[in-house]
This record gives sequence, C-alpha cells and structure tokens, in this order.
Amino acid sequence: MKAWMKSELRTLLLVSSVFSFVSAPSSAQFVGPAVASPPKVASAPDSAFDAPSREVKIAPGDVISIATYGAPELTTSTQTSSGAIAFGASSPMLQGVKVGSNGAIYLPYLGSVKVAGFTPAEAAEFLKSALKQGGFLVDPQISVQLVDSPTRSITVIGEVLKPSPIPAFGQVRLLDAIAACGGFTPLASHSVTVRRVGDPEPISVELGTDARTANASDIPLMPGDTVIVSKVGNVFVLGYVKTPASIPLVNNAPITVLRALAMAGGVNYGAGLSKARIIRTTGDNQQVEIRLDLKKIMFGKQQDVALLSNDILFVPANAFKAGMAAGGAGVVASLLYGVSGTATIFK
Repeated sequence: MKAWMKSELRTLLLVSSVFSFVSAPSSAQFVGPAVASPPKVASAPDSAFDAPSREVKIAPGDVISIATYGAPELTTSTQTSSGAIAFGASSPMLQGVKVGSNGAIYLPYLGSVKVAGFTPAEAAEFLKSALKQGGFLVDPQISVQLVDSPTRSITVIGEVLKPSPIPAFGQVRLLDAIAACGGFTPLASHSVTVRRVGDPEPISVELGTDARTANASDIPLMPGDTVIVSKVGNVFVLGYVKTPASIPLVNNAPITVLRALAMAGGVNYGAGLSKARIIRTTGDNQQVEIRLDLKKIMFGKQQDVALLSNDILFVPANAFKAGMAAGGAGVVASLLYGVSGTATIFK
C-alpha cells in the first residue's frame, strides 16, 4: 500500500478514538446540584455571645489623657487619634500621664493622686471633686480618656494582612478585630479560633461564605483574647493531567473535581477517565478512596464532587489510549496492513 494511504489510516484510527471520547451522550443529563457538599454557614457557640462587657478601669501602666477647661497646666494631650492605639516602631509618641506601679499619677496642685481602679468617668469626677475641695477651681470641667494600655488588648495572628494587637477599650467584635488588622489574606480560612484567658477550650467560629449571615458568627471579644486565623488547606491533582498542581482552597470557595481539573490544565490524552479517584484522609487519619467516572461528570450524568482540604485527585492512565498516544497507532496499523505491508482490510 502506498505511504499516503498508510498515513491516512493512522489518522483515521486516531480521529475515531478521539470522537469516541467527545461524542455527546444521548441520555438525559444530570440536573441535580453542582456541588456535593453545601457551602459552610456562619456559626458560633451560643455561649460565645454571652461574654460580659466589662467596664474599662484604669490600671498601673496605663496612659491617660486629662482635659481641664480653663486650666492648661492640668491638661494633657496625646498624638494618637481618638480611640486608636498604634503598635510597633512607627507608633507616635504618647503625650499623656502614665499611671505608676502604685496606681497613682502626679498632677500640679494635687500632687500624687491614685486613679487605678477607677473608670475614666469616675477618675474625672474624683479629680473634679479634689480640685473643688482644695479651692483651686470653682467649677472644674474635666474629662479623662484612656489612651494606651499594655494589658488591655486583643491579639490577632495568622492569615490577616497586618497581624497585631488592637485596643480593647469597649465592645470589640470579631469582624471589627479582623478589619482593624487589614482583613484576610487570600489564603485565609473562614474557620477562626479564639483563645480566651481562663477558658480551657478554644472557641471555634465559622464565618461562612454568605455575608447575610455574618451576625451569626460576629461574637464579642474580651481583653486578652487571641484570635487565630488559620491558613486554608490545599487539594492536589496528580496523574494524567497537563500540569499536576497543588491548588489552595482560596477564601473557602468550593473546589470541585471539574474546577480542579481545569486549574490543572485538563487531562492528557490517554487518561483513564472512568477510573479516577479521590484519596481522602479522614479525621482519624485513615485513607479512603472515592471512585469517579470523569466522563459522566463532564457530561452532567453524574454529580460533580466538592474536594476537601488535603484531598488528592488522581487520574490514572488508560493503557490502550496511552499506548496510542505513545505511538501505538503504528502498531495497530501494522496489524491491519499485515507483514507484507498490504492492508488486509482491502483484500
């Protein structure tokens, strides 16, 4: 047989095998949900919402600012913005009165005054009464503000843009603390852990993916709390794919089998689509296999599956197709042609 006829036969064999894969199914397609597991819903323990809102009291080491109308010598100020505390090397210098280890501050006219244990409002009333009774001012108008406190803060660590302590002078909620640290990084998990002084068990909070349910997880925080934002997990795609990859579960968006394959560049010719499987590690460190028929999933005849953190999606080889891709077409054609080189199918 002529060389061009042999080439045509090889091409015909390859094309027929390709079309056997891409031909659309004639049966009705699957019309169920696209994802096997539902999206996570915002949730938090009921007990976490019962955190008491404690009054802020001045303690040794705190810095307070005092404003006295008509008496500038009794007035202090601070360079920080109202209600904000800056931490780190770039923090502005505080211009206030630091409470000593004995709980007292020193003021003109009054000398050493113990203010530890008072709320800022109570401290203002105390100073007002002391100045009036001492005959220094007739009707003093005083306000006291807590400016800095080394012990009254909430620490946010993990996958936020600016991990740092934040002030806890009043009611601070979980989403406020995360926002004060710049928000999440792209690899942040929406499962957050809060460790609270005195509580033996951490508080687990699921922020969910729907902003309309955010209130169900926006728990109040307390001074001394540590908020830990963990890193989201990865899924792994191996085998007969274009680019084996480790894919992060960005922002807890569900990664299904088809999305993972697309992000890995798709499957290679020669992939055993009907024998793909997910290798999953369970909570007790046991490995289980979930078998998949990728061809049925691609054509909507079978439900797509959402992958979990640390899942391995493995696409094996189809021996026949892999052999064709590796040059087996020439072998098949030689069988059809016969040893002598004459195509037996034309005899």
